[in-house]
Amino acid sequence: MSIFICIISAFFWAAFDLTRKLSLQKINSVNLLLIFTLAQTFIFGGWVFYENPFLNLKSYIFPGIILILISLFSALLFLKAIKQSDLSLTIPLLSLSPLFSSFFSFFFLNEKLSYFQYIGVFLIIFGTLVLYSRKITIGEILKSFKILVINNSARLMIVVSLIWSLTPVLDKLCLEHSSINIHGLIQSFGLVILLIFLLKKEKIEFFNLKKNWGLILITILTGIIATVLQFYSILLNYVPIMEAIKRSIGQLSSVFFGKLFFKEKITKPKLLGVLILSFGVFYIL
Repeated sequence: MSIFICIISAFFWAAFDLTRKLSLQKINSVNLLLIFTLAQTFIFGGWVFYENPFLNLKSYIFPGIILILISLFSALLFLKAIKQSDLSLTIPLLSLSPLFSSFFSFFFLNEKLSYFQYIGVFLIIFGTLVLYSRKITIGEILKSFKILVINNSARLMIVVSLIWSLTPVLDKLCLEHSSINIHGLIQSFGLVILLIFLLKKEKIEFFNLKKNWGLILITILTGIIATVLQFYSILLNYVPIMEAIKRSIGQLSSVFFGKLFFKEKITKPKLLGVLILSFGVFYIL
């Protein structure tokens, strides 16, 4: 059942990636984040009212504040990356997060992976290089290091992958000292405060919000369901395992959605890269 929850959560995250990219064609990233976090605040606030929360504030406050800050930073980078580049080239880079998660969870949560699972880590790195190669040759694959450094969206997504590999670890630390409902409320409310501060330099796009309310509503609901399911997944599974399932489904979905909704090209390196990444995830599992 714990793995099943991870799988369902992963499908919702894949759909959330799609709806966010579609929404970014209508409104800017700060507005989108503010709407989403406001909706989360109301949902988790209602949950706190309905079900008594648990919170050890002294133990929660440090990882909780760090989590709010890096969540905002990484979310803005993520939205910028998927807006600038193909969904099928940016989302698979998040498969690096199980690699980073394995290190963070080892140091902070004492969760250890086997040697067999570290083979999966190597495959994920190799698959990333294949994904960004122009041709399936050793020379072109090695040139991918340079492409990853030069490509702005790729750089942004690698940073996001690093940060997002840490956020589930911080989530799990926070959930050791709080219930899901109060944790969700604190995080979403903290983000709302920071986003309102950022919006002093932005305009709230009321016309675009009204015109595209259906898409934005779907995006909000999909994201909230994905977030809640991930909290349960974190409680029931090792963080790297949850991340591996999430990224495996996410990268395969990005190729499918990229072709279906944005007419992105499906190349041999892209297909092989995603396949190798998927095998890497399989080895980690």
